[in-house]
Formats: sequence, C-alpha cells, structure tokens
Amino acid sequence: MKAIFFSDAHIDKNDTQKISFVEKFIDDVCSDADIVFILGDLFEFYHGYEGYIFPWYRSITESFKTLVEKGKTVYFIEGNHEFKMGTFFERYTGTRCVHNITMDIEGKKTYISHGYEISKFYLTKFLKTPFVSWIMDTLGPKITWSIASSARIFLSNKKKPYNSKAFNLFREYALKKFNDGYDVVVLGHSHMADKFEHQSGGGIKQYFNTGDIIRHCSYVEYDSTTGFELKRFNT
Repeated sequence: MKAIFFSDAHIDKNDTQKISFVEKFIDDVCSDADIVFILGDLFEFYHGYEGYIFPWYRSITESFKTLVEKGKTVYFIEGNHEFKMGTFFERYTGTRCVHNITMDIEGKKTYISHGYEISKFYLTKFLKTPFVSWIMDTLGPKITWSIASSARIFLSNKKKPYNSKAFNLFREYALKKFNDGYDVVVLGHSHMADKFEHQSGGGIKQYFNTGDIIRHCSYVEYDSTTGFELKRFNT
C-alpha cells in the first residue's frame, strides 16, 4: 500500500509553470499511489460553485479525475485558501473533500489536516464561517474571484520564511495529538518540511509536515515496506 501527501502550491490564475509542475508530480508520483492526500492550499483561492470549475484550474481538476478513474482514492483537505470545495467539485473530480481526517493506515492511527487550525489568525476563522460562505455563493464566482484577488496582498504569504516559533508550535501541536492517541500526525500550512519522532509508551510516534511542494519540492510518502518518509520530488 502506498499513500502520498502534499500541499501548499498556492496556484493562482496565471501560474502556468506551477500548474505544469503539479501535473508532472501527479503523473510521476501520485499515479503510483493507492491513496493521495492533498493537504490544502493547492489553490491560491477556491470556493466551490454548483456546475462551475474555475477555468484556470480545470487541467488540475482533470488530473484528480484521472487519478480516481484509475482506481485511486483522493482526499482534498481544505486549507485556509479553500472555502468549501462543494459537492459539485466532489462529483466532478471524484475526490473526497474534508477539513481533516483520522485514518488507520496499516495499524497506525493517523491524523491528517492542513494545519491552519493551529494559527491564531482570527480573520481566517471568520472567513471560514457559514456567513462568509453565503456571501460568496450570493456574489458568484467572477465577483468573488475579483475580491479575493484584490485582498490576497493582505491575506496571503506564499513565500513564508523559516520561523522557529511556528516550527516548534507545529511540533507542540503534534505532541498534543500523540497524547490524544494518534501514532502519526501529518500537516501542511507552515511551508516548513519536517519530520519529528517521539518516544511514547514503548513505541515511536511520528509527526511530518509536507512543507512546500513548489519551492522545496517536499512531500510525504507512506509505503508498507518503508513506513512514512519525508521526500523531495526530483524533476
């Protein structure tokens, strides 16, 4: 059994190079997996609308659709830049859209999330409310995209520098999850790839951060023979 975890591409409207890179990663790496977990912020902005896929994201969504048609299970875990992917997105691509997921991966209780819940950025919490979702639904995709594009200079930090405080905060969060009974925690959001092992109860518990698939080419792989590993995609 093989699973792939990646995140934080932050693909924007005119990011043709990013789109090509992610599509190559999907073709070269994800197509060989049984399960693929996209840990959010793949898109710079996305809100799902019935019967509508943002045109500049269509080729990426077709890549997801192809994976599912090949028999792969694909989970899209929403990040802080995705706002309710929607049932149409799920139906069209065949992916399963969730906020986080708990899964038994061959005997290891695993918690998988984008990780924005760790942040104390209250605006993110507000933007995730049903009220804001209703506003987006009411305005429609074109107006919503225009507003989101205008606001990204204030809300988006795609090139996050190394931050030791945030780095340790994510590890502390993983420790809390270990205390809750999880064996493995996989997160994104920080853009800082990480592997951290913790001895507990006679066994080793593991935390991984997928990092940044674009700048650092980092992702996490699980394989039945080798376990969880932090890896880099060499094009």
